[in-house]
Amino acid sequence: MSRIKVLDAGGDALPMFQYQGQNYPNYVQTDSIVNIHKIPIREDDIIICGFPKSGTHWVWEASRMLLAGHLLNDAVEKGVGMLEYAPHDDIQAMSSPRLLNTHFMLSRLPPDIVTKRCKIVYLLRNPKDVAVSYYNFMLKLPYYNYKGKWENFMKYHVLGKFSYGSWFDFVFDWEEEKRKHPELPILTLHYEDMKENNLRELRKLDKFLGTDRGEDFLCELYEHTSFTGMNHRKAQISSEQGGVCWTVPERCRW
Repeated sequence: MSRIKVLDAGGDALPMFQYQGQNYPNYVQTDSIVNIHKIPIREDDIIICGFPKSGTHWVWEASRMLLAGHLLNDAVEKGVGMLEYAPHDDIQAMSSPRLLNTHFMLSRLPPDIVTKRCKIVYLLRNPKDVAVSYYNFMLKLPYYNYKGKWENFMKYHVLGKFSYGSWFDFVFDWEEEKRKHPELPILTLHYEDMKENNLRELRKLDKFLGTDRGEDFLCELYEHTSFTGMNHRKAQISSEQGGVCWTVPERCRW
């Protein structure tokens, strides 16, 4: 394992952490990546999985409110339960049912996820849109200081040179694991379907999680987790915190 700089097609560098031939975000704390397969899994864990920029944060927000049974207006980020991001002691300290998330392939996650048949929400998004969103995300990260051009990023992104590898390998791995383990309770959600009719998709999520919150609550949640609603809450919290919001802990910066 090592910290490396990966050059795009134009020679602009992206710092990354490489482990077992796979590139990952260059977190300061990398133990969670190296030891991800050792995390003790509980039977009632709920795991949200998807390639980066596929709607993981969106679904995590909705899921935690469905589990809570009320709307939330806090500054908690999904990193608190991200298997390759949060310190594993912190994850172990979480009360059940734990709402976890990851961008890892299923074959690289703890095997108890399969043996204990944890509920999995699996997210898919058009790879073209993933690439555009991922590129813009990289440009905004101050810890990367990435200045590369879109065409140079896109070429190597498609080849799987950057964090988490190839979208195609990721999807193939998940589809193969789903085929091998038909007993796994997996809800597949498509980003495009959520954009088209998120209330419909929230009903699916509510049923899958077994939260049974009722139509009135789902309608409130639909408004609360819309892009407009989430952006408004972020701006409000930022104002309350003096202009600082959604900061990344020092140990997790990349």
